[in-house]
Amino acid sequence: MPYVLGIDVAQGRTHAATCRRQGPGWSEPEPLWLGERSPAAASALFLDDEGYLLTGDAAAQAGAQVPSRLLTGFHRRIGDDVPVLVEGEPFPPETLTTVLVEGIAEHAANLFGGPPQHLVLTHPGDWGGYRRDVLRRALAEAGFTAVTLVPGSVAALGAHLPVPGPGAQVAGVCEFGTDGVNVTLATASGAGGWQPGQTAEGVAPAAALSTLFALAGAASTSPKGLAGVVFCGDVPRTRCRPGRRARCSRDRFRRRPPRSVRPPSRRCAPRAAGRRRSRPPSKPPCCPRWTRSVSSASGRPGRRSRSRRSSCPSAPARSPSSGGGAPSPPRYWCSPRRSRPS
Repeated sequence: MPYVLGIDVAQGRTHAATCRRQGPGWSEPEPLWLGERSPAAASALFLDDEGYLLTGDAAAQAGAQVPSRLLTGFHRRIGDDVPVLVEGEPFPPETLTTVLVEGIAEHAANLFGGPPQHLVLTHPGDWGGYRRDVLRRALAEAGFTAVTLVPGSVAALGAHLPVPGPGAQVAGVCEFGTDGVNVTLATASGAGGWQPGQTAEGVAPAAALSTLFALAGAASTSPKGLAGVVFCGDVPRTRCRPGRRARCSRDRFRRRPPRSVRPPSRRCAPRAAGRRRSRPPSKPPCCPRWTRSVSSASGRPGRRSRSRRSSCPSAPARSPSSGGGAPSPPRYWCSPRRSRPS
């Protein structure tokens, strides 16, 4: 079945998608699973003992044991005359990118039963014609003749924003990576599609939006006049600083086991020595020295007594001195600190 393979080689991770032929048109793009736990794989290569290059997550795992043989960041060095040295062996950057593309294309051929009909590959927006020609020649030597090179910011806008209509439009792209955020301001006029404009590289993640708004202001465009802002790439995970009470976002939604709560026992709290209250509390303490009785006739609390017999809730109720009706028992308040007297 004819299909088109698209590959986005970012700084940290590599993404891929396929689009298959359906009658006269093409189907919606579907992600191609590259990693072991996610659709994306590491943008890395590893030189093993036999001289072969491992790609993706396998290269990242092997590079954790021998970091001197791990290759990363080679895609951005295409066009550089200085090769990448690994164990004394030189590798041109465009050759390393071609090896990474070959591994993904071989994986897609095993799933769809053949090589892709067309290959679409992204590249940084600041590339000129020389770098694109170097990469295109390296891919042609590997057998990829039908290749389209697209800036990464333009590919992100085409995937998340509608096709620009007539008139001038401005949009922004914030691409996160290991070396910071690459902020790009793209413009579109008519049917020409999106074209990358001003770019700021290595911006701090907290200043990505402010930098984009500054670029838009330099182009006489207000933030409200932007057609959209696309965030893509590898968003770095922030760790909580030691000693701070702020929790990470992944711990905030983690389910915690319920805590077992013991019911408070009926105990009396001792009163501090030499400390008097200016007015009686609404719930007086119950201790061996103080009690409180309620008159059934008036319904108001009576005076405090120093009798030890009525200090315990198990003591019999005292009869009111005046008034009719049945005597009401005294009311007590207990706090879970000290055991009541026996």
